[in-house]
Amino acid sequence: MTSQELSRDLRVVAWNLWELRGDLEAMAEAIEDLDPDVLLIQEAPRFVLPTARLAWFARRIGRRVLVGGAGGRGLAILATDDVAAQVIRRGMHPVQQTISDLNSTYPRGVAAVRVSVPGGGAVVLSSIHLALQEDNRLRHAEHIARLVRSAGAPVIVGGDLNEEASGKARTLLAPYVHDPAPQSEHTFPAKGPVRRIDAILVTEGVQVREARAVRSTESVSEERLAGASDHLPTLLDVTL
Repeated sequence: MTSQELSRDLRVVAWNLWELRGDLEAMAEAIEDLDPDVLLIQEAPRFVLPTARLAWFARRIGRRVLVGGAGGRGLAILATDDVAAQVIRRGMHPVQQTISDLNSTYPRGVAAVRVSVPGGGAVVLSSIHLALQEDNRLRHAEHIARLVRSAGAPVIVGGDLNEEASGKARTLLAPYVHDPAPQSEHTFPAKGPVRRIDAILVTEGVQVREARAVRSTESVSEERLAGASDHLPTLLDVTL
């Protein structure tokens, strides 16, 4: 078996979907243009038939729900049929928070799947949404660091991090995972982005071919994409 047969190209997109309150057609068209193997979602629907609405959206973009729906803490992982067929394990881990204000009541967690890759290896893909409060982000980062240390496989973790690379939670995670995209690839706010607070982080050993924020796609202009969510999607192409 050749080295090419033992490798796999994977496209991952992470996106805060704003609980599907924006331009759904622009959102769906953009995802269809990007054609990710795995979609890491934050702010998936949490109220009013969350499982049904997430399933409807997955069908609309031709993907399967691996993790998410009712009790999903606003996180979800969607994937192609090909990736779904290779899933070894999947799960959702809650992350406890200190309640200090109304924003800190938003439930936080880690959604993750373990997927087999050619040659008998595996990769862990995770969706996260860090808190607005620094102490809660640090607690969440500690949870993610434990996940990475115990994974026994390359890890790709992406989402809305609510802080830039210089933040304390990102600094805590730096020995374990890094953002391969330039920090100038801003993602927030979608209308005139000036900060990179959304990213897909990877462990050492993941061969990155491209990493960037998405400002527009083939059929979705910058203006339309900015109306789909208050965050821009971020994209990662890797070879495993």
